[in-house]
This record gives sequence, C-alpha cells and structure tokens, in this order.
Amino acid sequence: MRFTNKLYAQHLGWMFKKKWQVQGKRIPTDTGAESELSNHGIKVKDIMEVASTKTGFQRMEFERLVPPQHAENETHPNWNPQLCHFYGNGNVLLEGISQAQVLTKTVEIKALPKNVIDAIEKSQLPSHIDRSVYNAVMSSHVLDAEQVKLPKVKIPERPAFRLPRDYGISHQRKNRLLTNRLLAECEKLAGRSLTSRRRLLDLVNFKVTLPKDNLLLQFDVTAEKFITAARPIEPIKGRYDDDLPDLYPMKCTISMPKKHVYTTETFYPLSNHINCTHPHTVVTHFDKNFVGNVYETGVTTTQFHSRTLLKAFAVAATRAKQLYGGSALEKLPKPIVVQSIQTDGRVFHFGVFQLNTLSLEEKNVEKNYWFHESNMELFTECGYKMGRPYLEGFNKDVFHVINAFYHNA
Repeated sequence: MRFTNKLYAQHLGWMFKKKWQVQGKRIPTDTGAESELSNHGIKVKDIMEVASTKTGFQRMEFERLVPPQHAENETHPNWNPQLCHFYGNGNVLLEGISQAQVLTKTVEIKALPKNVIDAIEKSQLPSHIDRSVYNAVMSSHVLDAEQVKLPKVKIPERPAFRLPRDYGISHQRKNRLLTNRLLAECEKLAGRSLTSRRRLLDLVNFKVTLPKDNLLLQFDVTAEKFITAARPIEPIKGRYDDDLPDLYPMKCTISMPKKHVYTTETFYPLSNHINCTHPHTVVTHFDKNFVGNVYETGVTTTQFHSRTLLKAFAVAATRAKQLYGGSALEKLPKPIVVQSIQTDGRVFHFGVFQLNTLSLEEKNVEKNYWFHESNMELFTECGYKMGRPYLEGFNKDVFHVINAFYHNA
C-alpha cells in the first residue's frame, strides 16, 4: 500500500462530547449579587427548590370546571315519577305515518292544499332559473372543494368485509349548500317586498312537552333551516275528517325511548315581542347514517314521511304554547299552519301541517290536518363518470314547489 500524509482528523461528535463534559462541570463565579440582595432583606433560593415545588392550583381549577355527575335515579335533581316518551332527531316511528297520526291526532290528506297547488300550476318562472338550480345541484354535490373522510360503506351480504374509505363532500355540507342555494333563488324571485317579511335561521331547536291520555310526550327536535314570517299563514279552508289508524296490539309510543329524568319547559327560539316570529317553513335534512331504527334497519318511506310530519307538529305546538301558555292544551283561538320540507339532498318530501288542537285525548273530537304528497326526486344520479362531473334525471318541478312554499302567505 502507498503511504500518505497524516491528516490529524478528529471525530467531530467525540470533540463536542468532551467539550460539554468540561463545560458542564464549571462552577459559577460569585458576582456578589447574592450578598447584595441579602443586605436588602431579599432571600435568595436555589432554582431547584422553586422548580420542584408542587402546587395544586391547576388541578383544583380543572376539577372545578368538570360538572357534577348525577345518577339517573331518585337522587337526580330532574327526576320525575312519571315516565316521559321522547322523540328526537335520531329516532323514527316504527309504523311511520300511521303511528304519527295516532300520536298527534292528525288526519292525513294525500295532496297539498289547493292554494299551494294553484300557485305551482300558475307559476311562470324565468328561463334561466332551471339553469341556476342545475348549477346549484352541481356545485353542492360535485364541485365543492371539501374533501373529508366519508362514512363507511357496508355490504349487507358481507357484514365483515371492509371497503376502502372514500374522500369527498360530507352529507351535511351537501344538504346545507343545496338548501341555501335554492332559498337564495327563491329570494331573487320574490323581491325586496316579500323577503323583508321573511327571516332565515340555521340549526334551530324546539322543545315541547304534551300530555296524551295517561302518557307524557316530549318532542325535542332541530330544524336545519327555519323560515319565519311577519304574518302567520292563513288557516286552510274546509273541514276534513277521517278515522285514525288502528295500531292494535301496539301502542302509539312504540320505538320512543322513555325516561324518568327530564324537564318540561317549552322552548321556542324567538321572542314574541319582535317582528317576523311566526313559523312559516321548517326545512329538515335526513342522513341515513344518523337517523335509523332501534333494530339497525334502513328507514322506510312511511317512516321518512312521519319525520316530516312530526317536525312540523313540534314547531306548531311549541309556538302555540308560547302564545297561549297552558290554555293551548284546551282550545286554540286560531289554528297554526306550518309548512315542512325534508330532504336527503336528492329526494324531497313536502307537507303542510295545520294545528287545530293540542288536546290529544281520545275523547276530543277535533283533529289536526296533514297535507302531503309522495316523494319528489330532484335528480336521479350525480357524481363523476370517467373523471368528468355529470347529472342525470334533473327534475325542475321540485324547485317550483319550494318557490310556491316560500311565496305562500
């Protein structure tokens, strides 16, 4: 081998290691600061004594913020001896529309009111509206920039098989964007004279507790979009009467959970002392991953319809108790009409509910009215095909009904 010159190279990591070993053993130089502080009566402590001191301030503050937990028994402050049956946003009625009729003492009319039908037939919308609604569907279902992990897709025939997770626009965002765009088109057609008498609210809660025979019912629901008006909708003319469905041997409260812990206050989101507080239209979003039966099966069409009815009933009942208090349970001075729309982003269900009475006893002859039609599909299919967005089966008649609902007074 050939001899070379010595480079005298040193290992850099070894050098730094030795350097820190020397520097770590250095003794601080006495600057006289400690003696000077002692002369002024200031005590000097070692930093390790201060750093190792344990104080319980943070722990005590954390425990103070945690609300006390109460067991759901007689010791709970909201315990009541009578059981209460609950209806919320996540559960549906087992028997669907027939059970909702018995529960709310309502007559079903399978058609919309005559004034709404006339408004739909006579409506002459500009030619560009169909294109605007088409673009609203595409922008909310396909062209939006949100990319989140979508819910798991399950195959009933293969429950243990896990499909790869997809990314895309969330179901909640699709419905919210579509509803906002459609209502914005309605406002453009209505003009300033009508929109000034309307108010739009998002994610509004309603809560009301009602007696029925020897039962107690509580409706605690949420409306994704709530439209109010300066004047209430006029009651529907005509008298409708029919026998309520027979649910025997089931009770009308089947599939409704019951609890002893509850409160009975009524909550309507707007005060009666301001303008535009009358309920006009309630818009509800349906998500099959959130709403379902207790036995984990899909929601049927009749259960879907019953959800539209009960949302409108809860809003009307809450408004009645706000206006008339406890006397509303005996007799209403004037019926309350609420329009209801439910959609999953593709299928729309329209209905009009007229609250004539809050007395749900069997001996009461007076009944409520529920006008509705079958489901309407806004489109058949929407998505991507060969990397390009597409929309098939677009139905422009859906917007005509929404526009008629918005203009109805």
